[in-house]
Amino acid sequence: MGFEKPVANDTYGHYEENHIHEVIHSKEIVTQPAIGANIQFTLDAVDLDANNNFYVRRWDVLQFNNEVMGSVILINVTVPAAPVVTVSPSEVTDQFPGLVAGEEIIIATSAFSEGSGQPEGAVSGTWEYSNTAQIIKETIGYTGTEMVNQLWFDVTSKGQSIPAYYFKGQIDIDYRMALKIDGALLWGKETTNVIIDPDTGRPIKTTEGLIPYIRRVGNEQTCGAGVFDVDEFDAMDNTLDREFAGNYILGLLGIALHQDIENGLVAYFANTNITYAKQATNGVLFNSNEALSASVNFTYLTKSERTFLMKRMGVFNNRKLYGADGYNAPRMGVWMPINRRKDPVSGNMVDSVGTRYRALGKYSRRMEVWQVGGAGEGLKVTEFDKRNTYQRCHVGAHFRGGNQFVLMET
Repeated sequence: MGFEKPVANDTYGHYEENHIHEVIHSKEIVTQPAIGANIQFTLDAVDLDANNNFYVRRWDVLQFNNEVMGSVILINVTVPAAPVVTVSPSEVTDQFPGLVAGEEIIIATSAFSEGSGQPEGAVSGTWEYSNTAQIIKETIGYTGTEMVNQLWFDVTSKGQSIPAYYFKGQIDIDYRMALKIDGALLWGKETTNVIIDPDTGRPIKTTEGLIPYIRRVGNEQTCGAGVFDVDEFDAMDNTLDREFAGNYILGLLGIALHQDIENGLVAYFANTNITYAKQATNGVLFNSNEALSASVNFTYLTKSERTFLMKRMGVFNNRKLYGADGYNAPRMGVWMPINRRKDPVSGNMVDSVGTRYRALGKYSRRMEVWQVGGAGEGLKVTEFDKRNTYQRCHVGAHFRGGNQFVLMET
């Protein structure tokens, strides 16, 4: 689930299309004009790019929040950083509303006279996403004496002797490594501070994880603890709909939020056609691999023409990590669409969530494991009576469409 791809550089990313259509804003308070009178307002700075370009054009038809429609008859750019828009009402008996600073105004349509020319071209542009790969390491070590200590050996059911100390140590290092990768991909922040390793003279680089990414470009929603109801779910669904999210939404939930949702939406869970939901999402998420789908074991809920797939995040409740006293992860959840979109620059399809790892040619740093020592079986390359096992990976998170992600907290 999600993609995993090699990358040849520490920094990687993709491009996303900006909104093809935009709202505009009034910079200042505007008094309500008389019935049938024009209205003038100055475009807010958020509507201008670095070169003072803006989206609204002459003969666009605007709709105000009282449903009055009007044509843009003039845009005065005498002051390039503060264009003044003049709008004339479509109906002579209509009255434009007064405007507050920052008020949104929508461009509903456009209307031109017979024989007129074409409007100026509009370009939506692109937004660049970038992230950085992070080096993560772990080590276990043991002495030669420990390797031959009977206490650390055991016998399998088939009578084979195994070095149980090493086996236990390997489990430990794998677990600690997985926790560190989790921490980077979920909570990591790109390093903007200058942190130099004095031994190498090189900077420490970190990846931006899922939670900071959503706080930076996505949506946040706060719910009351223990009182989750359908209104909270509808509010999130409205956000997803506003941002044109797809029909399959993945929810990664802390235990407290997961329980609140299950308790608050019992009737909707009962009315969900689980068999159909699994069949529909299995093809989208797992390429119709039923065994893989069963191993993930989502909780399904269908509401408002969307299928929500919920999975409890055990790491959010780990008492030695994000479930420690004073941390809010057990009451937190992440919602994101599972889909693919085309990078408008490269033409490649990009999934909404995935990971990258450093690789070039036959050499991959996705996960490296090796031993170095002067004790135990195998080649001895040091004089010391011990052997170390090392792990190293060079990975980073990769997300797309953050405007469609929702971070929910209680």
